[in-house]
Amino acid sequence: MTKTDLQQALPRFQQFMNRFGPLLEDDTRVARADAYLRGLLLDADDNKNAETIALNAYGDDPSQVRMTQYFLGQSPWPYLPLRHELARWVNEDFGDDEGILIIDESGFAKCGDKSVGVARQYCGATGKIDNCQIGVFLVYASRHGHTLLDSRLYLPEEEWANNLPRRQLAGVPEEVVFRTKPELAAELLLGTGQKLRHRWVTFDEGYGKDPVFLSRLEEADQTYIGEVPKSVRAWLERPEVEQPGATGKGRPRSKPRVRADQPAAQTVAQIAAALPAKAWQRLTFREGSKGVQQAEFARVRVVVERDDLPGPELWLVVERSLDQEPKIKYYLSNAAVETALLKLVQVGHSRWPVEDCFLQGKQEVGLDAYEVRGWLGWHHHVTLVMLALWFLKLETQRLEKKATDGITLPDVRRLLQVLLGPEPPQDPQQQALDLSAWRQRRNRRARECHAKARLQRLRRTG
Repeated sequence: MTKTDLQQALPRFQQFMNRFGPLLEDDTRVARADAYLRGLLLDADDNKNAETIALNAYGDDPSQVRMTQYFLGQSPWPYLPLRHELARWVNEDFGDDEGILIIDESGFAKCGDKSVGVARQYCGATGKIDNCQIGVFLVYASRHGHTLLDSRLYLPEEEWANNLPRRQLAGVPEEVVFRTKPELAAELLLGTGQKLRHRWVTFDEGYGKDPVFLSRLEEADQTYIGEVPKSVRAWLERPEVEQPGATGKGRPRSKPRVRADQPAAQTVAQIAAALPAKAWQRLTFREGSKGVQQAEFARVRVVVERDDLPGPELWLVVERSLDQEPKIKYYLSNAAVETALLKLVQVGHSRWPVEDCFLQGKQEVGLDAYEVRGWLGWHHHVTLVMLALWFLKLETQRLEKKATDGITLPDVRRLLQVLLGPEPPQDPQQQALDLSAWRQRRNRRARECHAKARLQRLRRTG
């Protein structure tokens, strides 16, 4: 990389704002959004809330703090057009016919009971039942890269969705009604997700256990592979079904049912346990910074149970880890019969980009650093975070072509912090280049060590 490469970040950020700014419908909002995005991108402080960003951008001026807080939490600027434009841009730069849409949720631990959607519920960030908000997120991934695309805030039914006083205080729109997390996920996939070229949808068992969610994807011709719990039931052969009607004695049947002489559905765990040894094969499903990753896999066609009746015929893919005490995972997929097992395995293991986006979002651009309580504030902050992350993705993609030892997104943010900060040091470009070169060398050595250690473990397990 050269100083010229780094200096291009300044006009590129202005071009970035020129694309999104008009959607805010007011020049004062554009200036405020510019300052907020710079704060998310540049501020070293982990507490990237509106007050901290305003103080760093405008100095010790209480009026600027209040105006920034108003811009984020109360100003009625439309955030949906910004998200739609983000989806179009991601499709332009990262779009691919083999792209993958990934669904997952993230928890935001909160104190008190005023923040919209907050309740005692499982929080992945803390790993326990906690007082938190839950956001359902959509991530797009392809061979070109991955990024956050859209989100929905989950409102617990009793505590929020059906609690009119709390809704009104938090500014929840009247048209927003209770939606389960799988319902929110389906809205994301069948809404924003359809704006991008893709072939696959994937998710964890929290969504895979919901048959209505899977049915909606099937009805929309979305090809998926997702993890499911071991309790999901299926048949190896489609059973005969008795239709409603007279039975010859007693009351007529009011709904269809599986004939009494047909075999009972089994859990996917039972089906997997009965697979012969020859059904299993060891596959390498990823080669990355942690080295070669392998496991044993088997698959079989099954007819899944839906409402006690036989549903669609799907692939059941079973994964058995190479640990001394193997861990078993189960996946269902509606992919075509001729789809290769390796392809199913690779897509089933492609959820890591969403965790990467959550990590980058929280560590680099303040995804969880907000201090707003209302509906608008949450959606405004998350929208601007997704834009900030996308800018970092674009700059990382551009600069990694110049970096001989590779460059990471955190490296790029540190470079921008030196270049775009309010008080740059003497010769900031050279300082940024020196810092980046050192980190690239360190990261290369770390990758080599990880790969070597992983290879040794695989050799020991045979």
